[in-house]
Amino acid sequence: MKRQREIFGLSPLYWGLWLAILILWMGRFVTSFLSIYLVSALHINEGVVGAVVSMYGFGSIIGCLFGGTLSDRFGRQSMIIIGEIGAAAALLVVSILIHPIPLGIALFIYGAFASLPSPAIAAYIADVVPVQRQQRAYVLQSWAINFGYATGPIVANQLVKVSYSLMFYVEAAVMLAVTGLLMVFFREVKHLGITAPGPNVQMTAAVAGSDNNEHGSQVQVNASSAGAATPSMRDSWRRVLTDLPFLGFSVLMFGYFLVYFQSTSGLPIAMTNLGLGLGDYSVLLTINGFMLCALQIPAMKLFARMGNSRVLVAGLAVTVIGYAVQIVADSWAGFALAVVLWTLGELGTFPIATTTVAAMAPASARGTYQGVYNVLWSLSIALAPMVGGWVISDFGGRVLWISCTIVLIAVTIGLRATKASRDRAMMRNVHEQFAN
Repeated sequence: MKRQREIFGLSPLYWGLWLAILILWMGRFVTSFLSIYLVSALHINEGVVGAVVSMYGFGSIIGCLFGGTLSDRFGRQSMIIIGEIGAAAALLVVSILIHPIPLGIALFIYGAFASLPSPAIAAYIADVVPVQRQQRAYVLQSWAINFGYATGPIVANQLVKVSYSLMFYVEAAVMLAVTGLLMVFFREVKHLGITAPGPNVQMTAAVAGSDNNEHGSQVQVNASSAGAATPSMRDSWRRVLTDLPFLGFSVLMFGYFLVYFQSTSGLPIAMTNLGLGLGDYSVLLTINGFMLCALQIPAMKLFARMGNSRVLVAGLAVTVIGYAVQIVADSWAGFALAVVLWTLGELGTFPIATTTVAAMAPASARGTYQGVYNVLWSLSIALAPMVGGWVISDFGGRVLWISCTIVLIAVTIGLRATKASRDRAMMRNVHEQFAN
Protein backbone atom coordinates (compact mmCIF):
# COMPACT_ATOMS: atom_id res chain seq x y z
CA MET A 1 0.00 0.00 0.00
CA LYS A 2 1.39 3.39 -0.97
CA ARG A 3 2.29 5.90 1.71
CA GLN A 4 -0.45 8.48 2.16
CA ARG A 5 0.23 12.20 2.51
CA GLU A 6 -1.57 13.30 5.66
CA ILE A 7 -3.18 16.67 6.36
CA PHE A 8 -3.65 17.52 10.06
CA GLY A 9 -2.76 13.91 10.78
CA LEU A 10 -5.59 12.52 8.62
CA SER A 11 -5.25 10.64 5.35
CA PRO A 12 -6.76 11.42 1.91
CA LEU A 13 -9.21 8.59 2.54
CA TYR A 14 -10.77 10.78 5.22
CA TRP A 15 -10.46 14.17 3.50
CA GLY A 16 -12.15 13.01 0.31
CA LEU A 17 -15.24 12.03 2.26
CA TRP A 18 -15.02 15.15 4.46
CA LEU A 19 -15.17 17.42 1.41
CA ALA A 20 -18.19 15.50 0.14
CA ILE A 21 -19.92 15.91 3.52
CA LEU A 22 -19.27 19.66 3.48
CA ILE A 23 -20.73 20.13 -0.01
CA LEU A 24 -23.70 17.86 0.67
CA TRP A 25 -24.68 19.76 3.80
CA MET A 26 -24.29 23.11 2.07
CA GLY A 27 -26.82 21.79 -0.45
CA ARG A 28 -29.16 20.16 2.06
CA PHE A 29 -31.81 22.81 2.61
CA VAL A 30 -35.15 21.39 1.43
CA THR A 31 -36.12 20.04 4.85
CA SER A 32 -35.59 23.48 6.42
CA PHE A 33 -38.07 25.06 3.99
CA LEU A 34 -40.39 22.09 3.60
CA SER A 35 -43.17 23.28 5.90
CA ILE A 36 -43.14 26.75 4.33
CA TYR A 37 -43.29 25.19 0.85
CA LEU A 38 -46.26 22.98 1.70
CA VAL A 39 -48.23 25.86 3.22
CA SER A 40 -47.26 28.73 0.91
CA ALA A 41 -46.83 27.02 -2.45
CA LEU A 42 -49.18 24.03 -2.23
CA HIS A 43 -51.70 25.61 0.19
CA ILE A 44 -51.96 22.49 2.33
CA ASN A 45 -53.69 22.89 5.68
CA GLU A 46 -51.21 23.60 8.48
CA GLY A 47 -52.57 20.75 10.57
CA VAL A 48 -51.96 18.30 7.73
CA VAL A 49 -48.48 19.70 7.04
CA GLY A 50 -47.18 18.44 10.39
CA ALA A 51 -48.23 14.88 9.57
CA VAL A 52 -46.76 15.07 6.06
CA VAL A 53 -43.40 16.43 7.24
CA SER A 54 -43.21 13.82 10.02
CA MET A 55 -43.08 11.10 7.37
CA TYR A 56 -39.56 12.26 6.53
CA GLY A 57 -38.56 11.61 10.14
CA PHE A 58 -40.08 8.13 10.16
CA GLY A 59 -38.29 7.34 6.91
CA SER A 60 -35.04 8.47 8.51
CA ILE A 61 -35.52 5.92 11.27
CA ILE A 62 -35.78 3.11 8.71
CA GLY A 63 -32.74 4.39 6.80
CA CYS A 64 -30.57 4.52 9.93
CA LEU A 65 -31.88 1.17 11.16
CA PHE A 66 -30.79 -0.73 8.06
CA GLY A 67 -28.08 1.52 6.62
CA GLY A 68 -25.52 0.55 9.22
CA THR A 69 -26.12 -3.18 9.06
CA LEU A 70 -26.14 -3.18 5.26
CA SER A 71 -22.83 -1.28 5.26
CA ASP A 72 -21.32 -4.00 7.46
CA ARG A 73 -22.52 -6.61 5.01
CA PHE A 74 -22.05 -4.95 1.61
CA GLY A 75 -19.57 -2.15 2.25
CA ARG A 76 -19.60 1.49 3.37
CA GLN A 77 -19.03 2.95 -0.08
CA SER A 78 -21.97 1.11 -1.63
CA MET A 79 -24.41 2.36 1.00
CA ILE A 80 -23.17 5.95 0.72
CA ILE A 81 -23.59 5.98 -3.06
CA ILE A 82 -26.95 4.15 -3.10
CA GLY A 83 -28.31 6.44 -0.39
CA GLU A 84 -27.39 9.67 -2.18
CA ILE A 85 -28.68 8.53 -5.58
CA GLY A 86 -31.93 7.25 -4.06
CA ALA A 87 -32.42 10.48 -2.08
CA ALA A 88 -31.90 12.62 -5.18
CA ALA A 89 -34.45 10.58 -7.15
CA ALA A 90 -37.00 10.70 -4.32
CA LEU A 91 -36.51 14.46 -3.96
CA LEU A 92 -37.31 15.00 -7.63
CA VAL A 93 -40.51 13.01 -7.17
CA VAL A 94 -41.45 15.15 -4.15
CA SER A 95 -41.03 18.29 -6.27
CA ILE A 96 -43.81 17.27 -8.69
CA LEU A 97 -46.39 16.02 -6.17
CA ILE A 98 -49.15 18.23 -4.80
CA HIS A 99 -51.43 15.98 -2.72
CA PRO A 100 -50.65 15.20 0.95
CA ILE A 101 -50.83 11.38 0.85
CA PRO A 102 -48.42 10.82 -2.08
CA LEU A 103 -46.23 13.59 -0.70
CA GLY A 104 -46.04 11.80 2.64
CA ILE A 105 -45.10 8.53 0.94
CA ALA A 106 -42.43 10.23 -1.17
CA LEU A 107 -41.01 12.04 1.87
CA PHE A 108 -40.86 8.75 3.76
CA ILE A 109 -38.81 7.25 0.93
CA TYR A 110 -36.65 10.37 0.73
CA GLY A 111 -35.99 10.24 4.48
CA ALA A 112 -35.02 6.57 4.28
CA PHE A 113 -32.54 7.05 1.44
CA ALA A 114 -31.15 10.33 2.83
CA SER A 115 -30.38 8.66 6.18
CA LEU A 116 -28.98 5.46 4.68
CA PRO A 117 -25.42 6.89 4.36
CA SER A 118 -25.23 8.36 7.90
CA PRO A 119 -24.16 5.24 9.83
CA ALA A 120 -22.03 4.11 6.87
CA ILE A 121 -20.14 7.43 6.91
CA ALA A 122 -19.54 7.22 10.68
CA ALA A 123 -18.33 3.62 10.33
CA TYR A 124 -16.15 4.52 7.32
CA ILE A 125 -14.37 7.17 9.37
CA ALA A 126 -13.70 4.61 12.10
CA ASP A 127 -12.34 2.25 9.42
CA VAL A 128 -9.85 4.67 7.87
CA VAL A 129 -8.77 6.78 10.87
CA PRO A 130 -6.59 5.35 13.69
CA VAL A 131 -8.41 5.38 17.01
CA GLN A 132 -6.14 7.96 18.62
CA ARG A 133 -7.14 10.42 15.87
CA GLN A 134 -10.82 9.59 15.59
CA GLN A 135 -11.87 12.32 18.00
CA ARG A 136 -10.26 14.89 15.68
CA ALA A 137 -11.89 13.29 12.64
CA TYR A 138 -15.40 13.36 14.11
CA VAL A 139 -14.97 16.94 15.36
CA LEU A 140 -13.99 18.04 11.86
CA GLN A 141 -16.94 16.13 10.42
CA SER A 142 -19.24 17.92 12.87
CA TRP A 143 -17.74 21.26 11.82
CA ALA A 144 -18.43 20.49 8.14
CA ILE A 145 -22.05 19.64 8.95
CA ASN A 146 -22.55 22.76 11.06
CA PHE A 147 -20.97 25.02 8.44
CA GLY A 148 -23.07 23.51 5.68
CA TYR A 149 -26.21 23.67 7.80
CA ALA A 150 -25.56 27.36 8.52
CA THR A 151 -24.83 28.41 4.94
CA GLY A 152 -27.28 26.17 3.06
CA PRO A 153 -30.44 28.09 4.04
CA ILE A 154 -28.83 31.32 2.77
CA VAL A 155 -28.55 29.75 -0.68
CA ALA A 156 -32.04 28.28 -0.45
CA ASN A 157 -33.53 31.65 0.46
CA GLN A 158 -32.25 33.04 -2.85
CA LEU A 159 -33.53 30.03 -4.79
CA VAL A 160 -37.10 30.21 -3.45
CA LYS A 161 -37.27 33.85 -4.55
CA VAL A 162 -37.08 32.47 -8.09
CA SER A 163 -39.03 29.24 -7.62
CA TYR A 164 -39.64 26.63 -4.93
CA SER A 165 -39.07 23.94 -7.56
CA LEU A 166 -35.56 25.28 -8.15
CA MET A 167 -34.73 24.49 -4.54
CA PHE A 168 -35.55 20.80 -5.10
CA TYR A 169 -33.65 20.64 -8.39
CA VAL A 170 -30.51 22.25 -6.98
CA GLU A 171 -30.37 19.95 -3.95
CA ALA A 172 -30.88 16.87 -6.14
CA ALA A 173 -28.19 18.12 -8.53
CA VAL A 174 -25.75 18.61 -5.64
CA MET A 175 -26.41 15.07 -4.41
CA LEU A 176 -25.85 13.56 -7.84
CA ALA A 177 -22.74 15.65 -8.54
CA VAL A 178 -21.14 14.77 -5.19
CA THR A 179 -22.05 11.11 -5.67
CA GLY A 180 -20.30 11.15 -9.03
CA LEU A 181 -17.22 12.71 -7.43
CA LEU A 182 -17.27 10.10 -4.66
CA MET A 183 -17.44 7.28 -7.19
CA VAL A 184 -14.39 8.70 -8.95
CA PHE A 185 -12.65 9.24 -5.59
CA PHE A 186 -13.27 5.69 -4.35
CA ARG A 187 -12.11 4.25 -7.67
CA GLU A 188 -9.02 6.47 -7.78
CA VAL A 189 -7.78 5.63 -4.30
CA LYS A 190 -8.19 1.96 -5.15
CA HIS A 191 -6.25 2.49 -8.39
CA LEU A 192 -3.45 4.25 -6.46
CA GLY A 193 -3.20 1.33 -4.09
CA ILE A 194 -4.66 3.14 -1.09
CA THR A 195 -6.90 0.68 0.68
CA ALA A 196 -9.70 1.55 3.05
CA PRO A 197 -9.16 -0.60 6.15
CA GLY A 198 -12.12 -2.59 7.29
CA PRO A 199 -12.80 -5.37 9.77
CA ASN A 200 -10.31 -7.74 8.15
CA VAL A 201 -7.21 -5.58 7.68
CA GLN A 202 -4.63 -4.06 9.97
CA MET A 203 -6.01 -1.45 12.31
CA THR A 204 -5.00 0.44 15.43
CA ALA A 205 -7.15 -0.38 18.41
CA ALA A 206 -7.33 1.78 21.50
CA VAL A 207 -9.39 2.62 24.50
CA ALA A 208 -10.41 6.13 23.45
CA GLY A 209 -11.06 8.79 25.99
CA SER A 210 -9.37 7.18 28.96
CA ASP A 211 -8.84 9.78 31.64
CA ASN A 212 -5.53 8.16 32.51
CA ASN A 213 -4.17 8.40 28.97
CA GLU A 214 -5.43 11.14 26.72
CA HIS A 215 -4.63 9.16 23.58
CA GLY A 216 -5.82 5.81 24.83
CA SER A 217 -3.93 2.55 25.06
CA GLN A 218 -2.79 1.98 21.51
CA VAL A 219 -2.38 -1.57 20.30
CA GLN A 220 -1.45 -2.68 16.80
CA VAL A 221 -3.69 -5.48 15.68
CA ASN A 222 -3.52 -7.55 12.51
CA ALA A 223 -6.95 -8.98 11.96
CA SER A 224 -6.21 -10.01 8.39
CA SER A 225 -4.35 -13.06 9.59
CA ALA A 226 -7.54 -14.41 11.06
CA GLY A 227 -9.26 -14.48 7.72
CA ALA A 228 -12.55 -13.79 9.41
CA ALA A 229 -15.55 -13.82 7.13
CA THR A 230 -17.96 -10.93 6.97
CA PRO A 231 -20.49 -11.47 9.80
CA SER A 232 -24.14 -12.03 8.99
CA MET A 233 -26.67 -9.31 9.69
CA ARG A 234 -28.15 -11.52 12.42
CA ASP A 235 -24.76 -11.78 14.14
CA SER A 236 -24.30 -8.02 14.01
CA TRP A 237 -27.72 -7.36 15.51
CA ARG A 238 -27.21 -9.99 18.19
CA ARG A 239 -23.94 -8.31 19.15
CA VAL A 240 -25.53 -4.87 19.39
CA LEU A 241 -28.61 -5.94 21.32
CA THR A 242 -26.56 -7.80 23.94
CA ASP A 243 -23.99 -5.02 24.43
CA LEU A 244 -25.32 -3.48 27.65
CA PRO A 245 -22.66 -0.71 27.98
CA PHE A 246 -23.46 0.50 24.46
CA LEU A 247 -27.22 0.28 24.97
CA GLY A 248 -26.91 2.17 28.26
CA PHE A 249 -24.84 4.88 26.60
CA SER A 250 -27.34 5.15 23.74
CA VAL A 251 -30.31 5.49 26.09
CA LEU A 252 -28.54 8.25 28.02
CA MET A 253 -27.73 10.10 24.79
CA PHE A 254 -31.35 9.69 23.68
CA GLY A 255 -32.34 11.67 26.76
CA TYR A 256 -29.89 14.38 25.71
CA PHE A 257 -31.24 14.38 22.14
CA LEU A 258 -34.82 14.89 23.35
CA VAL A 259 -33.67 17.96 25.26
CA TYR A 260 -31.41 19.23 22.50
CA PHE A 261 -34.16 19.29 19.87
CA GLN A 262 -36.28 21.51 22.10
CA SER A 263 -34.02 24.23 20.69
CA THR A 264 -35.89 23.95 17.38
CA SER A 265 -39.31 22.93 18.68
CA GLY A 266 -40.04 24.09 22.23
CA LEU A 267 -37.82 27.18 22.29
CA PRO A 268 -39.56 29.18 19.50
CA ILE A 269 -42.97 28.42 21.01
CA ALA A 270 -41.86 29.44 24.51
CA MET A 271 -40.32 32.67 23.21
CA THR A 272 -43.46 33.50 21.23
CA ASN A 273 -45.58 32.99 24.35
CA LEU A 274 -43.40 35.56 26.12
CA GLY A 275 -44.01 38.11 23.36
CA LEU A 276 -40.73 37.63 21.50
CA GLY A 277 -40.81 37.35 17.70
CA LEU A 278 -39.48 34.80 15.23
CA GLY A 279 -36.79 37.32 14.31
CA ASP A 280 -35.49 37.17 17.88
CA TYR A 281 -35.40 33.38 17.66
CA SER A 282 -33.61 33.46 14.29
CA VAL A 283 -30.82 35.55 15.78
CA LEU A 284 -30.33 32.93 18.49
CA LEU A 285 -29.93 30.22 15.84
CA THR A 286 -27.36 32.41 14.10
CA ILE A 287 -25.43 32.77 17.36
CA ASN A 288 -25.52 28.99 17.82
CA GLY A 289 -24.26 28.30 14.29
CA PHE A 290 -21.56 30.96 14.40
CA MET A 291 -20.18 29.72 17.73
CA LEU A 292 -20.04 26.12 16.55
CA CYS A 293 -18.19 27.04 13.36
CA ALA A 294 -15.82 29.45 15.14
CA LEU A 295 -14.96 27.32 18.18
CA GLN A 296 -15.19 23.67 17.13
CA ILE A 297 -11.77 23.42 15.49
CA PRO A 298 -9.87 25.43 18.16
CA ALA A 299 -11.48 23.21 20.81
CA MET A 300 -9.91 20.05 19.36
CA LYS A 301 -6.63 20.41 21.25
CA LEU A 302 -8.43 20.89 24.55
CA PHE A 303 -10.64 17.85 23.89
CA ALA A 304 -7.60 15.71 23.06
CA ARG A 305 -6.00 16.59 26.41
CA MET A 306 -9.17 15.91 28.39
CA GLY A 307 -10.21 12.56 26.93
CA ASN A 308 -13.64 11.60 25.62
CA SER A 309 -15.41 10.82 28.88
CA ARG A 310 -14.34 14.04 30.57
CA VAL A 311 -15.34 16.09 27.52
CA LEU A 312 -18.79 14.51 27.43
CA VAL A 313 -19.47 15.04 31.12
CA ALA A 314 -18.10 18.60 31.06
CA GLY A 315 -20.14 19.44 27.96
CA LEU A 316 -23.32 18.15 29.53
CA ALA A 317 -22.61 20.01 32.77
CA VAL A 318 -22.36 23.29 30.85
CA THR A 319 -25.56 22.38 28.98
CA VAL A 320 -27.31 21.87 32.33
CA ILE A 321 -26.38 25.42 33.32
CA GLY A 322 -27.68 26.73 29.99
CA TYR A 323 -31.09 25.12 30.40
CA ALA A 324 -31.24 26.20 34.03
CA VAL A 325 -30.83 29.80 32.81
CA GLN A 326 -33.78 29.27 30.46
CA ILE A 327 -35.97 28.48 33.47
CA VAL A 328 -35.73 32.09 34.64
CA ALA A 329 -35.24 33.76 31.23
CA ASP A 330 -38.01 36.23 30.36
CA SER A 331 -36.19 38.43 27.83
CA TRP A 332 -34.15 37.99 24.67
CA ALA A 333 -30.93 38.64 26.59
CA GLY A 334 -31.74 35.85 29.02
CA PHE A 335 -32.37 33.35 26.24
CA ALA A 336 -29.22 34.54 24.43
CA LEU A 337 -27.13 33.77 27.53
CA ALA A 338 -28.73 30.33 27.74
CA VAL A 339 -28.02 29.64 24.06
CA VAL A 340 -24.37 30.64 24.46
CA LEU A 341 -24.01 28.22 27.38
CA TRP A 342 -25.67 25.19 25.83
CA THR A 343 -23.84 25.84 22.55
CA LEU A 344 -20.55 25.61 24.46
CA GLY A 345 -21.82 22.30 25.82
CA GLU A 346 -22.80 21.16 22.34
CA LEU A 347 -19.18 21.52 21.21
CA GLY A 348 -18.25 18.60 23.44
CA THR A 349 -21.21 16.30 22.97
CA PHE A 350 -22.11 15.30 19.40
CA PRO A 351 -18.67 14.57 17.88
CA ILE A 352 -17.38 13.04 21.11
CA ALA A 353 -20.43 10.80 21.45
CA THR A 354 -19.92 9.53 17.90
CA THR A 355 -16.26 8.90 18.70
CA THR A 356 -17.32 6.91 21.76
CA VAL A 357 -19.72 4.75 19.75
CA ALA A 358 -16.95 4.05 17.22
CA ALA A 359 -14.59 3.00 20.02
CA MET A 360 -17.18 0.70 21.63
CA ALA A 361 -18.15 -1.02 18.38
CA PRO A 362 -16.30 -4.13 17.17
CA ALA A 363 -14.83 -3.61 13.70
CA SER A 364 -17.15 -6.18 12.14
CA ALA A 365 -20.31 -4.39 13.37
CA ARG A 366 -19.38 -0.70 13.28
CA GLY A 367 -22.11 0.16 10.83
CA THR A 368 -24.78 -1.59 12.90
CA TYR A 369 -23.69 0.19 16.08
CA GLN A 370 -23.73 3.57 14.35
CA GLY A 371 -27.10 2.70 12.81
CA VAL A 372 -28.71 1.99 16.18
CA TYR A 373 -27.22 5.18 17.60
CA ASN A 374 -28.53 7.19 14.64
CA VAL A 375 -31.99 5.62 14.99
CA LEU A 376 -32.30 7.16 18.45
CA TRP A 377 -31.20 10.50 16.97
CA SER A 378 -33.94 10.27 14.31
CA LEU A 379 -36.52 9.10 16.84
CA SER A 380 -35.77 12.07 19.06
CA ILE A 381 -36.31 14.42 16.10
CA ALA A 382 -39.81 12.95 15.70
CA LEU A 383 -40.67 12.86 19.42
CA ALA A 384 -39.15 16.13 20.69
CA PRO A 385 -41.74 18.45 19.06
CA MET A 386 -44.62 16.37 20.42
CA VAL A 387 -43.20 16.21 23.93
CA GLY A 388 -42.23 19.88 24.02
CA GLY A 389 -45.54 21.05 22.55
CA TRP A 390 -47.55 18.98 25.04
CA VAL A 391 -45.59 20.24 28.07
CA ILE A 392 -45.80 23.89 26.99
CA SER A 393 -49.51 23.73 26.15
CA ASP A 394 -50.47 22.04 29.44
CA PHE A 395 -47.91 23.36 31.91
CA GLY A 396 -46.01 26.25 30.31
CA GLY A 397 -42.50 26.90 29.05
CA ARG A 398 -40.91 27.15 32.50
CA VAL A 399 -41.98 23.59 33.36
CA LEU A 400 -40.45 22.40 30.07
CA TRP A 401 -37.09 23.94 30.95
CA ILE A 402 -37.22 22.54 34.48
CA SER A 403 -37.93 19.09 33.03
CA CYS A 404 -35.10 19.45 30.52
CA THR A 405 -32.67 20.47 33.26
CA ILE A 406 -33.62 17.45 35.37
CA VAL A 407 -33.17 15.10 32.41
CA LEU A 408 -29.76 16.60 31.63
CA ILE A 409 -28.62 16.22 35.24
CA ALA A 410 -29.66 12.56 35.13
CA VAL A 411 -27.81 12.03 31.82
CA THR A 412 -24.66 13.71 33.17
CA ILE A 413 -24.66 11.57 36.32
CA GLY A 414 -25.41 8.45 34.26
CA LEU A 415 -22.52 9.03 31.88
CA ARG A 416 -20.14 9.60 34.77
CA ALA A 417 -21.34 6.49 36.58
CA THR A 418 -21.08 4.22 33.53
CA LYS A 419 -17.63 5.34 32.38
CA ALA A 420 -15.94 2.18 33.68
CA SER A 421 -18.30 -0.11 31.76
CA ARG A 422 -17.64 1.80 28.54
CA ASP A 423 -13.88 1.54 29.07
CA ARG A 424 -14.23 -2.24 29.58
CA ALA A 425 -16.23 -2.51 26.37
CA MET A 426 -13.48 -0.69 24.47
CA MET A 427 -10.80 -2.94 25.94
CA ARG A 428 -12.92 -5.96 25.02
CA ASN A 429 -12.66 -4.97 21.37
CA VAL A 430 -8.88 -4.81 21.66
CA HIS A 431 -8.74 -8.28 23.25
CA GLU A 432 -11.03 -9.71 20.58
CA GLN A 433 -8.69 -8.45 17.88
CA PHE A 434 -5.79 -10.14 19.67
CA ALA A 435 -7.81 -13.36 19.88
CA ASN A 436 -8.29 -13.27 16.12
